[in-house]
Amino acid sequence: MKTEDVTAKRDSTEVESDSSVSKKSKIEDEDEDDTSIEDEVDSDSNNPYLWSTDEEDDDSPTINYSNLQDPEPEWDKDSYDDHELVFDADGRKGFSSDKAYEEFREYKTMCFKNRGFIDDPFRSIYPIRDLEDLWTTTTNRQYLTDIASLCVKKLNKEKGSSVEVVSIVRGNLKPGGGWKLYITFMAQEHPDGPLLEYQAKAMDFAGNKKPPFPILCRPSCSIS
Repeated sequence: MKTEDVTAKRDSTEVESDSSVSKKSKIEDEDEDDTSIEDEVDSDSNNPYLWSTDEEDDDSPTINYSNLQDPEPEWDKDSYDDHELVFDADGRKGFSSDKAYEEFREYKTMCFKNRGFIDDPFRSIYPIRDLEDLWTTTTNRQYLTDIASLCVKKLNKEKGSSVEVVSIVRGNLKPGGGWKLYITFMAQEHPDGPLLEYQAKAMDFAGNKKPPFPILCRPSCSIS
């Protein structure tokens, strides 16, 4: 995407708020993160595990941020299925030309259709660029292989299949309290079978506070 178009995109009424993506139904899933921390506090005001009290200062409660974690999503549930892409009627404002606005619409549509498995800055999903760079004590490639294998293991258990991870194609990451991984990889559905492109989605947490868990695993359904 061209630099001037990115700038125009930021100036438009359809910027990072993702207001052009409307929900078909209200659900709680792994991508339900449009709510601010303040709203989360209001909705959970009766949950004692989210609060702590600083006894040295006063008795007013403060937020225990370590307990603000997303609920574990349902297996094989793609949150994109519960949204549709709708562009605002006034979305053209802020773009330098009709061509720039059309390029923005085409790029955003492509991102949405690919469901996080290509770079999607509109939903804060970014690429892991160097697969040979270190993640922590291993390479990004090995880390993504381990996470993809976790998703494949869940798939095989649920479907009675025998899919195996062969190699990583690319990985994307959505940062947050726990980060979401969108992994594209090559796989075999049986020994000596043809290589097929698969997708895996999982969630992981910093400091191993909670073990990673799989969200979905399937043959690639990307749409360019």
